[in-house]
Amino acid sequence: MVLPTRPCVGLLAALFSAAPLPGPVLAQTVGALPPGVEGEWLTARDRPALYTDIAAVPSRQSTMAAVEYVASSQIAAMASEPLALSTGSNLTQMSSNWVAATFYVGASRLARISDDRRTLRFLSAVADHYNYSLRGARSGKTMLNADDIAIGDLYEELYARRGQEGVLMPLRQRLDWQVPYLARADDTPALVWWWADALYMAPPVFARMTALTGDPKYLNAADKEWKRTAARLWVEDEKLFLRDERFKDDGHRQANGDRIYWSRANGWVMGGLARWLEALPADFASRGFYIDLFEKMAGRIAGLQQEDGLWRASLLNPSAYPEAETSGSVFYVYALAWGVNHGLLDRDIYLPHVLKGWAALNRHILPNGLVGAAQKTGDQPVSTAPQDVGLYVSGTYILAGLEVAALNDPIRSLPLAEPARD
Repeated sequence: MVLPTRPCVGLLAALFSAAPLPGPVLAQTVGALPPGVEGEWLTARDRPALYTDIAAVPSRQSTMAAVEYVASSQIAAMASEPLALSTGSNLTQMSSNWVAATFYVGASRLARISDDRRTLRFLSAVADHYNYSLRGARSGKTMLNADDIAIGDLYEELYARRGQEGVLMPLRQRLDWQVPYLARADDTPALVWWWADALYMAPPVFARMTALTGDPKYLNAADKEWKRTAARLWVEDEKLFLRDERFKDDGHRQANGDRIYWSRANGWVMGGLARWLEALPADFASRGFYIDLFEKMAGRIAGLQQEDGLWRASLLNPSAYPEAETSGSVFYVYALAWGVNHGLLDRDIYLPHVLKGWAALNRHILPNGLVGAAQKTGDQPVSTAPQDVGLYVSGTYILAGLEVAALNDPIRSLPLAEPARD
C-alpha cells in the first residue's frame, strides 16, 4: 500500500486563508422564492432577550430561545444567498465543505429536540441536494482530507433517524477507503490528520459509523490516527495543541519568540473530543486516554479565560490580538459545559467559566442574529472585527447553547445513544 504524500501545508493554508465574510442581510418578508427554497427558511425568529448575567444558570426556555434564534438566522442567511456550483471555498453559502458542515453538526443536534421542524427540513434538503456524497474525489490525497468528512455527521444523523441504507452508503464507502491509511504501521512518517482542526472534522464521524454499523474497524482506525496526531501536536508542558507541525519551527513563532497556540485550533480539539467521547463505548480500551486529555485541556483552558468571558486568538499571548474573538471561545463554552453535564468536570469549578463565557457570546450576537467577532478561516491568530461571522461559530453556538440548557438537568452518562427513529 502506498500512502499518498502529505498534503502541501502552504497550499492548504492559502486555500483556507481568509476572504472577507460579508454580514448577511436576512429577508424579513418573503416575495418570489428562489427555486427550491422554502419561504419559512428566509425569515429568522424574533430576537429574544439574551442572557448576559452570570449570577445563575439561565433557564432552559431562555437558552433555547437564543439557540433557535441564532439557528434560524443562520439558515435564513444561507437560504437567501445564491447556491454556488463550486462548494470548496464557499464561506457563507449552503455547501458540502467543512465551513457549512460544522454548522450542520450543531443544527442537527438542535433538530433532535426542537418542536420546530424547519431546521430538520432544511438539513434534509441540504443532504438531498448533495446526494449524500462528499467532496474530494479528484485524487487519493484529497480523498483523505478530513475536512471533507465533516458533512458525514449530517448523513449519519439522518440515517440514525430514518434507517435508509442509501443515506449512509457514499460515506461508508469513503471511510472504508480511508481505513487502511489510518490503521497503517506506526512508523509511517506522514500524518493523515496532520492539523488540529482535523480532530473535529473526521474522528467523530468514524466513531459514529462504528456505533451505527457495529463494525469496529472505523473506531479502531480513527483511534490509531488520533493518537498518532496527538503525539506530534500535543505539548504536555503547556497542556495545549499546536495547530500543525509548522508551529514547532522558529519561523512560525510570535513576535516575542514564543510558540503560537491558536485558540480555534485548540477549540477544534476540545469540541472534537466531546463529540468523540459521546460515541466511544464505555469499555473501549483507549477511553481513559481521551478523558485524561480532555480534563487536562479543560484545566488549562479555564485558566486562560479573559475578564470579558472570552479567550483571545493567541491563547498564551492575549495582548498580541486583544480584541474580542468568538470562534475559539464558543468551543470552550461548549466543551466545558459538556464536561460538567457528563460528570467529567467539577461543576463548582467550571460552571462559573461556562456562565461567564455564555454571557460573553450573547453580547456579541449581531442585529442580524449571527455571532460576531468570529475569526475568519485561516490557520493561526489574526485580528478580528466585530462584524465578522462564520458558519462554524453559529453551529458551535448551538452546541454550546444545548449544553448550557442541559445544565438544568441531571448528569448524563456516556456514551450517548443515537437518536430514535422518526
